[in-house]
Amino acid sequence: MTTVPIPSPSLVVSAETAGLGNRLKSWVSAMRLGGEARVCWPVNKNMPATFGELFANDAAIDAVPSGATEYSSWRFAILPEDEAHLPRGFATVGAGAHPVVRGLGKALWTLTGRRTDRYRFMVFPKQHSRRSTRADARHIDLEYERIPQYFRDVYGPLFGRIRVRPEIAARATQWAAATLDPAVIGVQVRTWRDDPRRYRKYHVPARRRLIQLLDEVESSARFLVVSDSDEIVNELMQRYGAPRVLYFPRQTARDDSWRTAPGITEDLIDLLLLARTGRLFASYLSTFSEVAWWLGGAKARVTVF
Repeated sequence: MTTVPIPSPSLVVSAETAGLGNRLKSWVSAMRLGGEARVCWPVNKNMPATFGELFANDAAIDAVPSGATEYSSWRFAILPEDEAHLPRGFATVGAGAHPVVRGLGKALWTLTGRRTDRYRFMVFPKQHSRRSTRADARHIDLEYERIPQYFRDVYGPLFGRIRVRPEIAARATQWAAATLDPAVIGVQVRTWRDDPRRYRKYHVPARRRLIQLLDEVESSARFLVVSDSDEIVNELMQRYGAPRVLYFPRQTARDDSWRTAPGITEDLIDLLLLARTGRLFASYLSTFSEVAWWLGGAKARVTVF
């Protein structure tokens, strides 16, 4: 699906049906596109909880009304007036550059140590979602600190409109107040444990990069670990010691959190906690860490692994 600029109608309905991060991105795009935004939030294999079980906004509807505009993309909406702020070929995730070109660029980045250029967020040679990629690569998805301030000013306040149910937010706030400090590094590890192909393609090589990152930080650093696998927490505790590895004391297993409403509720708590960190090690292609970055004010320093 190509991201197409949409005129601003009176009612736009977010109808994304994938996981939590994708749905939240679609929702804020609907907020931007219409004077009135609603969310069609079906319970399905990707989302076991209803909208009302997670959020306090009065925005949920059961179906897209006739005449409303439907927005069903995980990508942020880019409007015609945005394009002056986003050059052609900007995106590094899902961009159409030839793999050889991208590989040479990444090699140059590695050799010169230019840590601020576009290849910082490119994990070669993994392209993503080619069907939804614009030919001019005008996207901001998963680009983190590369995103121009213009877009942070546009989308940041929209994320601020999201109201998590008070009892869920309170659980996150209470634990964070007792456990986290500004120096804690957020570590979000998506293993793709529900998709064997993506597990082999994305997680296996990413695990090596993550270990290298963690080994390189100061020995006193502590990590807030958020993952879709209980094994990751245990593995990092064994390697770095229990005092350095922090995690929310969940009542549900991470491995199958996407199957139950209580599990996805605690995923949302993990998301809120990750948003509090000022430095973030983020899994490549994960909209979970991307949304956490936005909820935290789009300020955290990010390293993609």
